[in-house]
Amino acid sequence: MKKLVLMLCLLLLSAVPTAVHAETEEQSNHTYTQPFQNVTSSLTGTSVKATMYFSKIDYWDVKKATFNLNYQITQLESSEVSDITVAVNGVKFYSWRPEKSEGIQTQTVDIPLELLSNTNTLTIEGQIVNAEGSDNYKLVQTPANWLTIYDGSNVNFQYDLILPENTIHSFYNHFVGADTIANQQSAVIVPEAAKAEELTAASYALTGISRIITTSENYLPIRSLADEKALQLPYQLIIGLYDQLPEEYKKDIKKDDTADKAVLRFFNSEEKHVLIVTSQDTTQLMNAGRYIANQELMTQTEKSEKIVDENTKTFTSSLEFDGNIPLTSSGDKLTGSYHQEQVYFVDLPVDRNNVNGSSLDIHMKYSDNLDFENSLATVYVNDLPIGSQKLSAAKANGDRLQLNFPDNLEVSDAFVIKVAFDLNVDNPEVLRNSATPWALIENNSNVFIKTEESKDVLFSNYPNVLIQNQTYADLAIVTPKKLDANYFKTLTNLLNLLGNYVQSNTGDITFYNEEPSKKELEAHNLIILGTPSDNSLIKKMNNQLYFQYVEDFSTITSNEKLSVESDYGKTIGTAQLLFSPYNKDAVSLVLTGTDSENVYLASTQLKSQANTSIYQGDAIVVDSNYRRYDYRFKKEASSEEEQSVISRIIGRKDALLYGIVFILAVVTVGLTLYFIIKRYYDDGFKKGGGLDE
Repeated sequence: MKKLVLMLCLLLLSAVPTAVHAETEEQSNHTYTQPFQNVTSSLTGTSVKATMYFSKIDYWDVKKATFNLNYQITQLESSEVSDITVAVNGVKFYSWRPEKSEGIQTQTVDIPLELLSNTNTLTIEGQIVNAEGSDNYKLVQTPANWLTIYDGSNVNFQYDLILPENTIHSFYNHFVGADTIANQQSAVIVPEAAKAEELTAASYALTGISRIITTSENYLPIRSLADEKALQLPYQLIIGLYDQLPEEYKKDIKKDDTADKAVLRFFNSEEKHVLIVTSQDTTQLMNAGRYIANQELMTQTEKSEKIVDENTKTFTSSLEFDGNIPLTSSGDKLTGSYHQEQVYFVDLPVDRNNVNGSSLDIHMKYSDNLDFENSLATVYVNDLPIGSQKLSAAKANGDRLQLNFPDNLEVSDAFVIKVAFDLNVDNPEVLRNSATPWALIENNSNVFIKTEESKDVLFSNYPNVLIQNQTYADLAIVTPKKLDANYFKTLTNLLNLLGNYVQSNTGDITFYNEEPSKKELEAHNLIILGTPSDNSLIKKMNNQLYFQYVEDFSTITSNEKLSVESDYGKTIGTAQLLFSPYNKDAVSLVLTGTDSENVYLASTQLKSQANTSIYQGDAIVVDSNYRRYDYRFKKEASSEEEQSVISRIIGRKDALLYGIVFILAVVTVGLTLYFIIKRYYDDGFKKGGGLDE
C-alpha cells in the first residue's frame, strides 16, 4: 500500500512541473518597447515642461517599467542649478541634474509600478539656467535656455503574459494588443477561395480593429486558410461561411444555429486562441463583421459565444463633427514660476480641410501673487504664436482668452496647440515662502476649427477621397477571382490605412471577384487591383490609365511623364488615382502591374499616412528596387473644377446674360459700321462715278 501511495505521489510531482513549465514558456519574460507619439521638439525657457502619453495593457503582469529619455541641453547650462523632474500621472518620483554636454544624452529612469494605470501621462519639467546668479528668483529667459527631446524616447516594459480568459472580450483584448500586433502574432483569416461576402465581412472586421491599433509600423494582416503559417499563429480570427470552415471547428458549432444567424465562437487552448465567425447567411456574416468592428460591443461580450442576427444593433456610436474640439476633459494645472507650457494634440476628421474662421476659447484661473505687469498667456499653433493676453489681478479667479486663427493659417488633420504662461513674480519672498505661482486651464476650454470637405483626387488627399462622414464612401473593391499571397498582402496594406481613418462601421464595402456590371460600377467609388490577365476591368480601363499597357498587355509603356523600357515595364507597379470613368462624381484607385508582386509593390506606398504624405500627384510608380516616382496628370484636382469654361458660363445666369448683351452690342456696332461704310461708298459712286476721280 505504501509503495502504491509513493508511486502516485511521484507521478503527481512529475506531472506538475511539466504543466507549470508549459504555462511559463508562453507567459514569462516578455518585453515591449512603446515609443511616444511625440516628434522631436525643443523647449525654451528657464522653466520647461513636456507631456507624453503611454499605455499599459491590462493582460500584462508588469515586472519592470523603464523610461528612456533621449535629450540634448544647451551647452551654456549651469549644471549646478539646472534640473529635470519626471512625474507619472501627476506624481513626481525622480529628479536629476543634466550633464554639461554638446551631444545627445540618454537618461534611464525606473518607473514605480504602483503609479501605473492602463492610460498614463508622463511629464518632464524643470529649469534650464545659463548661469548661477545671486538673484535666482528672477531668472532671465533667453533663447539659449533650451531642452530638446528627441523622437525615440520610450517606455520599456518587462512583463509576464496573463493568458486569455474564456471570453470573447478577453480574446479581443489580446488580439488587438500592441505587443501582439508588433510581434505579428495575430491575423484575420478567410477561406482559400473566399467569396465576395466573406471578404466584405473580413474587411469590416479588419478596418474596425485597425482603427484602434496603436502601433504605427505594424499591421494586422488578412490571410488565407491555405496559408500554413497563418494557422500556427497564437491568435486567429477566422471568418467564413459554415461550409468553408475547417472541420476541427465546424464539428463544435451547430449547423442549425447558422441558418439565419451568425455565430461568434471562441476556441481557447494553451497553444492557440481562435475566434470563429460563421454563418450560412451572407447578410448575417457581414453583420457579424460589423459587430467585430465595434470596439464597445467586443469589450462588453463576456461569454465564449455570441449570436448575431438581424435584430442585433452593430453600428458604432459616433458624433457629428461640428468643429468644436475640447482641449482637456479634467482641466490642466501648471505649477511653478516663470515660463510654463501645456501642449494639446488636435485631430481633425481626415475628410475635412480647415478654412478661415477658426478660433480658440480658453477659460483659465491663476494665482494672485504674480507680477501682473510682466505676466501673460500666449497661444501657439504648430509653434507659430497667434496671440497673447496680459494676466490681471482682478480676473485671477476667472479669466478668458479668446483668439481667432490668422487667415490662411494651414493646419493638417493633426496639429499642436501650445498654451504658455509667463508666471513672473516681483518678490523673492513669494518663492521662499513656498507660495508657488500656478495657472489652471479649465475643462470648458475648446478650439473651434472651421472646415470644408476636401475633394481633391490626389494622393495628398488619400485615403480621404474614399471616406465620407467618417466612414467608407460606398466603396467597391474589384479583385481577381483567385487571390494569392501578394494580393492578400495588398489588401492588408489598403484596409489597414483605410481603417486608421474611418470612425464608424456604418459605410459599405462591396467586393467583386468578377467584373461588375456597368450599373454596379456607376454606383461606387472603386478600388481595382490586379493584372490585365486576371482582372478584365483593367484591360477595359487601359485607355483611361495614366500608365497604360502595350497592345498585348505584356508590359507598361512610356507616356509624356516617364520613358519606360519594355523589360523595365514588367518590373514596376503603379497606383493611379482617377476620376471614375463610370461616374464623374466618383473615384477610381487602380493598383496594377504585369504580375501580382508588382501590384503588391504599388500597395506598399499606400499602407501608412507617412508613406502617402510624401506624394502630391495622382500616379505613383514603384519598381522592384523600391525606386519611387510621383506624377500629376490631372490639370484640375476635383471633378467640380473640371467643368469647361462654356459650362461654367452656362451655369451662371448673370454671366450668360452679360455675354448675350455683349454679343448683341458687338453685332449692333458691326451692322452700324457696315451701313455707314456702304452708304459712303454708294454716295461716292453716285456723285463722281467712282472713288478715284
